[in-house]
Amino acid sequence: MDKLKREVYDEDNRVAKMEAKSSVVFVETQGNKVVYESVYPVEPFKEGARGTYGGDFLAQGLNACWESVGRDNFQPHSLHSYFVKAGSTESNIRWEVLKISDSRNFANRLGMAFQIHTNQLCFTIQVSFTKENDLIKREEDYQSLLKSGATDIKAIPFEFKRTPNERFFKYKDSIDDLLYFEHTNDNIAHAVPHEMFQYTKNFDKATMGDQEFGLFVRMLDNYDLGKDKLRQSFLGLAFESDSLWLSTVIKAMGLPLASDESTFFRVSLDHSLYYHDLNFDSSNWLFLDYRFLSMGNNRILCVVNFYTLEGKAVATAIQEAYGFLPKQMIDRSKALHEKYNPKAGSIETAKL
Repeated sequence: MDKLKREVYDEDNRVAKMEAKSSVVFVETQGNKVVYESVYPVEPFKEGARGTYGGDFLAQGLNACWESVGRDNFQPHSLHSYFVKAGSTESNIRWEVLKISDSRNFANRLGMAFQIHTNQLCFTIQVSFTKENDLIKREEDYQSLLKSGATDIKAIPFEFKRTPNERFFKYKDSIDDLLYFEHTNDNIAHAVPHEMFQYTKNFDKATMGDQEFGLFVRMLDNYDLGKDKLRQSFLGLAFESDSLWLSTVIKAMGLPLASDESTFFRVSLDHSLYYHDLNFDSSNWLFLDYRFLSMGNNRILCVVNFYTLEGKAVATAIQEAYGFLPKQMIDRSKALHEKYNPKAGSIETAKL
């Protein structure tokens, strides 16, 4: 960790942090398996936290898999990962990357993260890469073919995307007025609407899964200091895609985010991420449009859509987490529900 602080976080040694933190070095090739070692360990989101931050595994694993592809015009379009064991700062990570498949338009990799000092498997990630995941270029190529007189064009560009929820339009031009804070070792910034810190009016627990939330996120990094700005942007989005929003499930229960129960126990089980396009910069503000679709059996499922400030959908994350909600949180949520939805025959409205 001292090396990480000295070489990445020292203000007198300015580097592209995400590129540095996610970097790996080649060790050897074993048939269809390529072995790398991370330059730095994964780290907790704050000092003293249990385990390590999941976004570190996502970014480092994505980078290790990407290194094995070896084609400059390929970018990831999806990844699927499982958090097997808590990470440790006591050693770096050995990445074993299996080359599952390579074709003209796709490449698939399976990465396994082993803690070097224990040889413990702690994380797996499978990444699919595609050639030129670029909507703008595909449209330009299509128009060029039309102008050339081509008639047998197989790939005709056509797209549709979900628009962001109403909070995007409400706050996109006034981000500076939202609650701003930096965290995760000063790698991530969030801008959060003040309503997240208030009780939900007319709360009905029967519609918890229908509630749409929104906040803004950006990486606190200078990609111009690195070698590959595009790759850094992909890594940065992977890194930030595991951040903060899970703790806001308390708001889905109608309670203010600042409540004491916001520190309830939860850990990520799995994480999927879909990159719809490459035309984004994760060091600029992105809007998170998300919903907690399901809570049950101590598992929480959330879908998060990422939008640029132009309203363009660029990625979607799906994550399931394991957690135990404190009794007082549940009781307060039920009481809030009763306040606005009193049971038939009840004498008075439940009070918080």
